[in-house]
Amino acid sequence: MMFKNIVFDIDGTLIDTEKAYMNSLLEVLNDQHHLDFTYDQVVTIFGIPAKEGLESLGIADKDIPDIMKAWYAAFADFADLAGIFDGIINTLKTLQTFDVDLGIVTSKTLAEFKSVFDPLGLTPVFNNVVTASDTKQHKPGPEPLLKMIEISDIPADQTLYIGDTKYDLDCAHGAGVKFGLAGWGAHNNGQFQDMDYFLSRPAEIIDLVR
Repeated sequence: MMFKNIVFDIDGTLIDTEKAYMNSLLEVLNDQHHLDFTYDQVVTIFGIPAKEGLESLGIADKDIPDIMKAWYAAFADFADLAGIFDGIINTLKTLQTFDVDLGIVTSKTLAEFKSVFDPLGLTPVFNNVVTASDTKQHKPGPEPLLKMIEISDIPADQTLYIGDTKYDLDCAHGAGVKFGLAGWGAHNNGQFQDMDYFLSRPAEIIDLVR
């Protein structure tokens, strides 16, 4: 199969931000709000929209805006824990030599994208970017990838979405797009049985566009 549009999630796929995000959230929940969460509890919301994740942890609606603001601020204290996954840069450079578009579909807002991703210097590599600021509905619904299909003008059957969560898989299949699991960043507990491709390392993406 020849894919013409290779679309990436960010967290857990292009960049390893798990420890930075989860430790900053623990600081906010436990140190600032005097709760008693463990790392294993909070990591279950990694890679999904922050508001939905906090709701799933049982955080009261009235507290979520303040916690999100504090979490966003606390991330800076742990930013040195984040970095680009090994193999990503070389894989992106190689993909640029093929007749494919490279895109991003992320649950980050535009502001989060600019503050967390832009400084890494990878943004110019991508032809199209869809953030949570671009759609009314978010992953796991299909709207973000449908938006990507619209702006790239590349159909679903020529699009591959690479991500690390069940939200990513459901978004892809809801939009009629094939899904590749980023095995280097995913927590695979059997929830990906209907994935289309398992990718153990970034370079394996290249084999899908040769």
